[in-house]
Amino acid sequence: MNSITVKVLGIALSVFILIMVGSQIAFVISNSHDTEEAVLYTVNENITFKGMFLRDERVVKYDNTTGGVVNYLYEDGLKVSENSAIAKVYSNEDQIYYRNRLSRLKSVLSDLKRAQSPGTTNYVQAETLRNKIKSYYLNMTSLIQQRDYSSVSDDSDDLLYTMNIYNIVTGNTKNFKPAISQIKSEINDLKTKIEDPVDSVNTNGSGYFVKSVDGYETSVSYDDIENMSTDELQKLFDIKPKVPDNAVGKLLKSYEWKFLGIIKNTNKFLINDGLSIRFNSSNKIYGVTVDSIKPIDGTDKSIVILNCNELDDNVLNSRFDNAELIFDEYTGIKVPREAIRFQDEQKGAYVMLGQQITFKKIDVIYEGDDYVLSKNTSDDSYLLLYDQILLEGVSADEVSSGTGADSNANSG
Repeated sequence: MNSITVKVLGIALSVFILIMVGSQIAFVISNSHDTEEAVLYTVNENITFKGMFLRDERVVKYDNTTGGVVNYLYEDGLKVSENSAIAKVYSNEDQIYYRNRLSRLKSVLSDLKRAQSPGTTNYVQAETLRNKIKSYYLNMTSLIQQRDYSSVSDDSDDLLYTMNIYNIVTGNTKNFKPAISQIKSEINDLKTKIEDPVDSVNTNGSGYFVKSVDGYETSVSYDDIENMSTDELQKLFDIKPKVPDNAVGKLLKSYEWKFLGIIKNTNKFLINDGLSIRFNSSNKIYGVTVDSIKPIDGTDKSIVILNCNELDDNVLNSRFDNAELIFDEYTGIKVPREAIRFQDEQKGAYVMLGQQITFKKIDVIYEGDDYVLSKNTSDDSYLLLYDQILLEGVSADEVSSGTGADSNANSG
């Protein structure tokens, strides 16, 4: 083969390569499409706002002429009858300590005696006790996370009692006689120090007793809340009430309470609707009813008043809190509205699979303003996670065979 032939063949091969490369570049350029990757997206429709607790409360007063120290006989939220003694007055704080210490020691003494009793230890297995100890521990951890500290105290006593039984059953401890003897000695010593109270505090009515008083009890009329104007209701957040002189607690007429807040206007609920609410100070969810919705003139906000009949420590001792009205939460594949197309009556979107374009169905579970969420599925006839969604229309020639789609497919 002479040199001229070699040159001709070389030129021909070079031209062929240039044509092939050029055609591929042209194909890519002509078939480039604006796409968006299909990703998971979560929509939470909850409404957060700050509000205040309102209750039907009456202050309990005591004119302390003795100069003594008040010791309450009731825990918050317990029902008391009219003219009941809700507290005793002692000459000094030591007297309160002695009584609390004595009560605690008597409880511990009783638990130790029961823990070493043959009637307790002879009919229980170590494995059962280990499981109970683990259960109490896990439950206490959960209660601490929920800030339910009063229940933690009860579980800690049960945990200690069960651990004492376990120590007897496993032989780690023969008995608790030394500890019992020491506790009895301290009990007898405390009894010699205890004095009679110098006075008592009685209620001026009946209801559910609460120790704390913040001044709002006399600044807000519970019965007039529904009739107050939006201006009057807004001013409740700004007042600086004074705690009444000689206040030692208050009585709640019932378990009913209201939560007043200012929110952006919404069509998510109406008056008398039942809703769920959660407060920042607790993970607990309460069921509430919408008493009223009062639009604030000249704004995009409204005052909402919610009603509930479930009373607990969090509700009893709070006045202001951040709240969250709980609505539905949706998680699915995010599809821009501009990408939605129809094949016959089936809603879907075109996707790029390599160099092919195909139509995939979508199962809409949520509709936003400029997007929808499609159910996340493993069915490859539906839009899948990480698919490349086409954002524009395509011609029939571009779509892979079998789709039956055309460039005039309607957008959603």
